[in-house]
Amino acid sequence: MYTTGPINPDGGWFERDLRVQVRRDFAWHDVDGLSITPEYPLDDTTEPFTAYTLAFDETWGDGVRIIGTPGGRGRYTSISELEVYYAPDD
Repeated sequence: MYTTGPINPDGGWFERDLRVQVRRDFAWHDVDGLSITPEYPLDDTTEPFTAYTLAFDETWGDGVRIIGTPGGRGRYTSISELEVYYAPDD
């Protein structure tokens, strides 16, 4: 669960290539089967403090991060909260 932080014309959102990576054997790897709900806008219409569920295929590692190209004049992102859950298939 990714919750955006403050957004302004200088940045705070991802402009493209938003993805999730896990760290395995000291290297970062993109996850498979990524889906984002609701759909992430990838532009300055991204609302501040909005929660997005980033679901992906089961994987393993010792770290999780979200990564992508930041938007705005300042080229930065803003994250107010990042939560990781294990949700086994029923």
